Amino acid sequence: MPQGRLRVVIVGAGLAGPCLAHGLVRAGIGVALYERAPAVASRGQGYRIHLEPEGARALRSCLPPDLYDLAVATSARGGSGLTVLSSRLEVLHHQRFDASAADQGAAGIEVDRLRLRLVLLAGLEDVVHFGSPFTHYQNLEDGTVRAHFAGGVVADADLLVAADGADSRVRAQLLPQASVTETGQLLIFGKIPLTEEVRGLAPPPALDGFPTVVGSGGRFLVLAGFQSRTDPAATLATYRPGVRFPDTRDYVMWVFGAPAAQLFELDGGRLLDVTTGLLAGWHPDLVELLRRGDPTTVTATAERTAAPLKHWRPGPVTLVGDAIHCMVPAGIGAAVALRDAGLLAVRLNEVAQANKPLTQAVEEYETEMLDYGFAAVAASQRIRQHLVQ
Repeated sequence: MPQGRLRVVIVGAGLAGPCLAHGLVRAGIGVALYERAPAVASRGQGYRIHLEPEGARALRSCLPPDLYDLAVATSARGGSGLTVLSSRLEVLHHQRFDASAADQGAAGIEVDRLRLRLVLLAGLEDVVHFGSPFTHYQNLEDGTVRAHFAGGVVADADLLVAADGADSRVRAQLLPQASVTETGQLLIFGKIPLTEEVRGLAPPPALDGFPTVVGSGGRFLVLAGFQSRTDPAATLATYRPGVRFPDTRDYVMWVFGAPAAQLFELDGGRLLDVTTGLLAGWHPDLVELLRRGDPTTVTATAERTAAPLKHWRPGPVTLVGDAIHCMVPAGIGAAVALRDAGLLAVRLNEVAQANKPLTQAVEEYETEMLDYGFAAVAASQRIRQHLVQ
């Protein structure tokens, strides 16, 4: 990285890491982004995610205007509300969104996680390093930090930012007291191409919102259709011809949750079989719907959440997103992670442009981030409890 200016190393190229990198590049700050995966699409990405307005604002503040416009243009059409259904598809609760807020973007945007990640990585080719697992860091005598990566690669920086998710190796070294616990739920998720047959099987709220189907024994199924606002290929050609999406089909995303004791490690095809088996007694359309899913998209993960954490003494290492405040899926986490990136970019720009001390900027960022971040963790738990009661 160039000498004589603020240098930042980011570990993790999910969503928050690239968003922050763009914000720093635009501010003239030296940045290097390291990602353990060998390529952008080499591991599971998740599918449709909701970005609350603060997440969309962070994207707008950090990205070049054309990339922000591309992110919005390749997002999904917004739904009209949230619905809770019984396992027999009876409506138990419905909350309708404010149509005027949705039209103005005040309700946030719906994005495909892999598409958004590809948009976020566009233009960062000179700063991103794939296939670089982080191993550890060391604090140097001059107050800077040295990050170590597999293969003997090192990178010195004024600030090291952990954007490496719930299993953050940076957090494990910096904050060994930080607690991330499993909730006892296992989440299985996958994707179903949105054919006409699937349209007929899917409950209507799945194509116009985020329905949650609740069953007995702690089981639930979340469905969410992804229907593009525009033709993705034509939109890419207009904004960034060099960006390609591996799959541009519309789809229905599903997430099935059940106590972990009911499930065990299997490949995608067997996971799908087990999931449909656990839907015995539910509406037959739900079983038929999942049977039309793509087994190669089916993966499982243990649901986890972070415990509240008191502020530590600030230094040349900080954290964003799931690396510090991971939470149960409730349509909140992605936007909070992007908010972290946007806020940290602002604070670091103050260091670069206004000669604010770096430690002061990091402390101000962490104080604010811990407050809203763990408030979001608590909110996600309340939302989940409300939906599955």
